[in-house]
Amino acid sequence: MIKKKREPHSIMIHGEKGLGKKTLARWIAAALLCERQTGEPCGVCRTCRMIADGAHPDVMVARANSNGNYIVDDSIRPIVAEAPVAPNEARMKVYIIPDLDLSVNTVIQVQNILLKVIEEPPEHTAIILTARSKEIFLPTIISRVLSLGMTSVTEAESMACLQEKYPATAPALISEAVSAGRGNIGRCVEYLEHSQFFDSVKLARGLCDAMCGGNEYDVLKTLFAADGKKTLLREGLSLFQEILRDSAAFRLGGESEKSVSCAKEGAKTLSRSLSSDQAVRLYDIVSDYIGRIDANCNISLTINSLAGQIYSVTGK
Repeated sequence: MIKKKREPHSIMIHGEKGLGKKTLARWIAAALLCERQTGEPCGVCRTCRMIADGAHPDVMVARANSNGNYIVDDSIRPIVAEAPVAPNEARMKVYIIPDLDLSVNTVIQVQNILLKVIEEPPEHTAIILTARSKEIFLPTIISRVLSLGMTSVTEAESMACLQEKYPATAPALISEAVSAGRGNIGRCVEYLEHSQFFDSVKLARGLCDAMCGGNEYDVLKTLFAADGKKTLLREGLSLFQEILRDSAAFRLGGESEKSVSCAKEGAKTLSRSLSSDQAVRLYDIVSDYIGRIDANCNISLTINSLAGQIYSVTGK
């Protein structure tokens, strides 16, 4: 499309955290502005190097506040106002608006403000939006953008990528990271670097082990390790949902069923003590409590209530 001068001016990239949405957005920006115009960035021209360094004046990344919300007067309205203005030095300019789904308070307002530019973009302007889910976008936006869905890679591809990125890291540690992150390379990297994802995996696996042991106190103790840590609790519960999904799948389809969680063996063990119906009920309960976390409910009370709900389903 770029070779034929039919480049898209409005792009939406969606997929779970860690799949490389922002990396792809920067790659597309480089492809659009690359001096060689071959359809992909050359990586060596001045423009590509500046974009890689985050220093190109015609590639702008919108900034959200500390809570992930976009303040429309600070970050979004200026994009609409400046979109008709000619680029500084490249043939086009690119605005990247990442993680729009995290802007819980203003996600609809942001899209409504951007709609005019997305409907009638100037020839020299492109806008790239990223989010974990396509569902957060308005139908009027979806119908006017090029939608690109990100998917996970194979575990073998994850392994190869991590070995290239961390040549001095022991293969056993890389294998452990791949087991935790599966085909999500971003998650694997976070696990190796002991960032929040590492702690979230520990929380999800701890919940699984506690439930396998059948001890309500252990469930409560594991959850309280995340007391006061909203983002850790939310991500840990999301990972635990994946374990519950695996547990139900193993119960119904046997051990040949493909795992998507960070605790394949734990999910197998859990499937021997939980029926598929119980796993589905627990999945729905955890979904409800993730919603409560997003609504800023008291974390300590949420943890206590969730532990009780889990016990009410398992009865142990």
